[in-house]
Amino acid sequence: MKKFKLFSGICLVLLGFCTSEAMADNHSLEKDGNKKKPEMYMHFIMDGQSLSTGHQSYPTLSTENVPGNYMISNQVWINYGNLHRKQLNPLVGNIAIPFRQGKDVMSRSAGTFAESPLVGAVNYVRLKKPKMDKIIATSVGFSGASVEELSKESETRTHYKDFETAVSLASQITEIQGDFVQCPVIFWMQGEFNYGTANPEKGLKKNEPNTLDRQEYKKLMINLKNNMQNEVVEKYGQKQKPVWITYQTGAQYMRDTLAISMAQLEASNEYKDIICAGPIYPMTDRGGHLDANGYRWFGEMLGKVYYQTQIKGKNFKPLQPKEILLDRATGQIQIRFHVPVPPLALDVNTLPKIRDYGFEVYQDKARSGNRINITKVELNGKDKVVLTCDKPLEGDVLIMYAGSGSCIENQPQGLNHLQGHGNLRDSDSSKGFYKYIDLDGKNADGAYIYPREKFESRLRPDYEPKDDSGNIIYNQNYPLYNFCIGFYYKLTSGKNKLRIL
Repeated sequence: MKKFKLFSGICLVLLGFCTSEAMADNHSLEKDGNKKKPEMYMHFIMDGQSLSTGHQSYPTLSTENVPGNYMISNQVWINYGNLHRKQLNPLVGNIAIPFRQGKDVMSRSAGTFAESPLVGAVNYVRLKKPKMDKIIATSVGFSGASVEELSKESETRTHYKDFETAVSLASQITEIQGDFVQCPVIFWMQGEFNYGTANPEKGLKKNEPNTLDRQEYKKLMINLKNNMQNEVVEKYGQKQKPVWITYQTGAQYMRDTLAISMAQLEASNEYKDIICAGPIYPMTDRGGHLDANGYRWFGEMLGKVYYQTQIKGKNFKPLQPKEILLDRATGQIQIRFHVPVPPLALDVNTLPKIRDYGFEVYQDKARSGNRINITKVELNGKDKVVLTCDKPLEGDVLIMYAGSGSCIENQPQGLNHLQGHGNLRDSDSSKGFYKYIDLDGKNADGAYIYPREKFESRLRPDYEPKDDSGNIIYNQNYPLYNFCIGFYYKLTSGKNKLRIL
């Protein structure tokens, strides 16, 4: 029997990720005269820039540990004040050390790291499957970093070393404990700094600017993915590479032809080990960065996609176009979508009504003077959207969704105009485990539940999600609909059909 168990354990190692039971059969340790079965830890890693770190997220919401989830030393971030002690502690949300003091820490505008999306992601996975192997959660991202600055090949920054430190510490800690560690997933939330303006301080080399190009960004992201995958395979001795789950850069950061956002989407459609979990624009934000609810909410979205694909073994692609058909003479555009959970819906409760529900049509170039007026947006069946324009479609026709010209239809004075948003989603009825919190809620004595700076008038975002009755969803579980990704497609003159998937 022992020989059979040894053989079965070795087979599992060769096939990929090992179960804790198989590893334990092969590597039982003597401790106080008793055999200690080693345990398996699954290391969930998140990389990226400010949205990966939870920038501008005060207050901390996820303050209670979900048993079985851990962090290295004193916080989820391996940088930003992590003490790098060789010990695991129960994973809890807290404020990163550099932001615990100051005159502008507890406000909407402060850059405070308080609610990491990674915490929401791993807690969702754990709550969905309580008896799975233990989880270590580590954020290795750096706010304001381009993909070049996060790369192993960067000659101007050392951010990649934060990832190497996380892997090294997890390996050392589990070895000291007599346990094992593997990495099943790397979450990626970066792209904003590769939109906009090329910066000579943001490239791979000194005086070399960061890329703004779609193909070059995709190349750099894939190279970073490969480096990180190879690192954990070598360090942890696992056979299977971790999956790369990316979000889609968007909302207020959308620019021009959506180059970076399209690079991320295309990579997920081209590579089996890359999954796009969807956009961040449906979540509550503070003008680009999310707020505490928004980060935790999107974390649960990431957890949902991980659970569905890596634990349940199901495929996932975000809501996106499969085919576009033009009737140039009538000015009608029919878009057939890949819909994760049909039917399609136009949702003006989770988000306010966006002009033309987020769709834009242009002739020849994507600039305001070339924008074609859309007179009607209709759903047709379970998976089609029909756009009707006010004139025939001539020349090159550009079709966009959740782009830089997609803004709130009726913008209240002084509030966010919600650039890069849209209202199209599927009908996924999944809910998060956490509830949408009123950040301005008060105790019985009238004091705010979440303290704030004296100058701060509110912590609530400009817009809050509502239910079908029109009530803000306070104390209701986060809805985990799959909203449509932002997209940009061109049908050149004379072309009336574009097949995408």
